[in-house]
Amino acid sequence: MSASTSLELSSKLFVPRERWGWEYVAPAPISAGPDANNRPVWYEPPQPDVSGWLQQLQANKAVVPKRLGIALVVSVVGLAIHPALGLVLLGAGAFFGYIQPIVLLNKKIKDIWEGARLEREAAYANYAAVHAQWEARMGAHRQAEQLRHATANLWYPISLRSGPSRIDVFGGTAAGWASLLATLGTSLLGGGGMTVVDFTERHVAGGLAALAAGRGLRTSHVSLPGDQGLGLLPDLPSEELAELLSAAVHTMRPQGDNADLRALDAELLDTVLRGLSGPPTFRRVVAGLEVLRRVHELDGSPLTTAEVTTLTRAVDVVGQGDRAQQELRFLTSTLALLATEEPEGPQSGRFDLWAVGGLSIVSTTHRQRRRKDFLDRVLFQRLLHGVRDGEASQNTTLVVAGVDHIGLVSLEELAQECRRADVRLILLLDRLRGDAQQLLGSSDSAAVLMQLGNAQDASAAAEFIGKGHKMVLSQVTRQVGATFTEGSSRSEGGNEGYSSTEGTTVSTSSSTTRGSSDTDFKTTWSRSSTRGHSTSRQESFTESRSKTWQDTANVSRAASSTDGTTEARSYEFAVEPTTIQSLPPTAFVLVETPAGGRRVVLGDCNPGVCLLDRVALQPALV
Repeated sequence: MSASTSLELSSKLFVPRERWGWEYVAPAPISAGPDANNRPVWYEPPQPDVSGWLQQLQANKAVVPKRLGIALVVSVVGLAIHPALGLVLLGAGAFFGYIQPIVLLNKKIKDIWEGARLEREAAYANYAAVHAQWEARMGAHRQAEQLRHATANLWYPISLRSGPSRIDVFGGTAAGWASLLATLGTSLLGGGGMTVVDFTERHVAGGLAALAAGRGLRTSHVSLPGDQGLGLLPDLPSEELAELLSAAVHTMRPQGDNADLRALDAELLDTVLRGLSGPPTFRRVVAGLEVLRRVHELDGSPLTTAEVTTLTRAVDVVGQGDRAQQELRFLTSTLALLATEEPEGPQSGRFDLWAVGGLSIVSTTHRQRRRKDFLDRVLFQRLLHGVRDGEASQNTTLVVAGVDHIGLVSLEELAQECRRADVRLILLLDRLRGDAQQLLGSSDSAAVLMQLGNAQDASAAAEFIGKGHKMVLSQVTRQVGATFTEGSSRSEGGNEGYSSTEGTTVSTSSSTTRGSSDTDFKTTWSRSSTRGHSTSRQESFTESRSKTWQDTANVSRAASSTDGTTEARSYEFAVEPTTIQSLPPTAFVLVETPAGGRRVVLGDCNPGVCLLDRVALQPALV
């Protein structure tokens, strides 16, 4: 990563508001606009009704010849009387016979159509103007929506709305925890100190430490065991220190197993601590326990002669019973795990767990698992005692990573003390199993669920996230059918008919011719007459026969196919267990219960998200 990129990353990560990561919120789709359903529509105006005038015109055309004929006759008569009168009558006949009923009426019809055309053009011009304004509004809205959609923020910071005093992080990888602490820590360091106790041996706070140091914040890192000693035993009265060590030892036992042994452990340790005149160390406490067991060797002893004498006097007080001796042996072997890590002589390895306005990291590591486990438990009790005694200032955030082995009782006790001291507690657990499931949803807490590869852990997480009703595809059906039909028919028929026609025709004719001729002044008259009669008879006979037959064959084939889907209302996981198992390393599901109701958010804590485009500075208003 270049220097400029690192500087930009640091400047964007350190914000004054709590931020656990970012959630992706897709921008609202491009809307059609408020006027999308109000598009102007052109309706053709009704055509003028001139049917009556057209009928009148046709009727007038039918009588025009008659009128013009009358007018012509009248005009001729008028001309006979006087030429001027004839011309006047001819003009009047032409006007009333043709111009008024034909020409003027036709012009009136044309004027009606022209007026309707002008009105339509005016209405269409008005529609075009309104439509252009609508198109302009829609274009402006579309352009604004496209700009909004292209520039809208996609990533919004996630913060807790319920303000819980404890946040439990379940699952995840080392890279995921490192990203979560880097994203969260950079947003909290500006408002108070942060202490990270790392039991994971995976340096989950290394990225946060580098960012804080680059920002100029005070950063300290203590790795236990160190060369200068453990520095875990504070300057406390013997009774309180005995309680601290006995609590650490007791957490190694199964819960509910010999609860009275814790009181015996505290009594034995208090006896040893009272007998020590100098500062207590694990080497000196183990040596004191050996004195009570009467197995201590004086050569090379870290105890003074006076301390040995004092402890020897307490042997009879402790008693030599089997139970006391067994517990002394157990305490000696357990505390010796850390005694071997302390250098001989005075120790200067005291350290401050709490950072004021800065970052303090305390981590433990060791190749011997039993020694590492007891070291974690002692450090945890030391942390608990510091919170109880008010060593942590208000607005301090305490992060304890890898606390699966500490035990539910100790975790709840630490949560209670942090709540009293106004210290925010963040617990990081690898698994969601056993007693850890009882932390989910407890009072004044929120849960962050990261990748959980184990199927049972993922199922428990999915159960906690909850279920909801949804419509899911429940059935897919397909019906296929075929129909085949074949048939034949035969029909025969016949027809036979007879007809006859008979008729008689009678006709009679006569003619007479008369004439005269004049020749040589002599007139001759002539007359001839002719008569005729005819009779005819007709008779016809017709016979017809017909026969018909028909053969019919029919074949039909039909195929059908029907596809159908059915959706049903189902009550299922809001987030499936397989989804939790396959979450990316930096993805998480945040579950909290603010005043408005239960809230489930899917987010990503990768610090590099802040370098992307379209990242909001304020949480989404949902």
